[in-house]
Amino acid sequence: MNVEKVRGFMKENKIATFTILAYLVVLIYSPSLFLGGLKMTSIYFMEMLEILPAVFIVMGLVEVWVSRDTIMGIFGKGAGLKGRFASVLVGSFSAGPIYAAFPVCYTLLKKGSTVSNIVIILSAWAVVKIPMLIVEAQFMGLPFMFTRYIFTVPAIILIGMITGKVISKEYIVKNSSKEGLLVEKIDQELPGHNCGACGYQSCWETAKKIIDGEEDPSVCVPLDSENKDKIEELVREKHR
Repeated sequence: MNVEKVRGFMKENKIATFTILAYLVVLIYSPSLFLGGLKMTSIYFMEMLEILPAVFIVMGLVEVWVSRDTIMGIFGKGAGLKGRFASVLVGSFSAGPIYAAFPVCYTLLKKGSTVSNIVIILSAWAVVKIPMLIVEAQFMGLPFMFTRYIFTVPAIILIGMITGKVISKEYIVKNSSKEGLLVEKIDQELPGHNCGACGYQSCWETAKKIIDGEEDPSVCVPLDSENKDKIEELVREKHR
């Protein structure tokens, strides 16, 4: 592996690079502490292996079966107050640790959800899940649980609205990867029907094939000429 590839990896994977360096520092400073940290990491890793496969299945089902129009109608810009309360409900009726929410929310973001509603889902998932409320009521009492819930939900919605104003969807995708941003832009230009006429299960998959150079925009049967031109311009942008 040459130096340029190493630099490229470090630039594209800042968090992973920082984590590796931190582990190396701890290894040099205290090998026993390093081994303890490695053991805890392996425990969390095994826990993730038990949970994430089910999460990925849900992501795949949402990607293929739920159209972008449906997601945008529930969680998109035009959803308004309905979208915010729907986001609270999705987060409240979730199951599993909070890290399981991120891939699900990223899928919703790709399909047309606003950043604001994604933040609301994540926040509700973290602090007002139904199983959490049940346990809370048992140990702290119903008055405590209801009081916290009544004050927490409006705060969650407010935080989501503020975050949606500060952080754009493009910023999130761009910081995932430059290619991811281009795929997102192409996906937005595609009809979003997930009709399968192109031979792929979802418009997102088609967008990925187009940006990888494996398919031409004309592979999308219902694509009009205006959007086709926009997609071709995005493909050219990749090579600049």
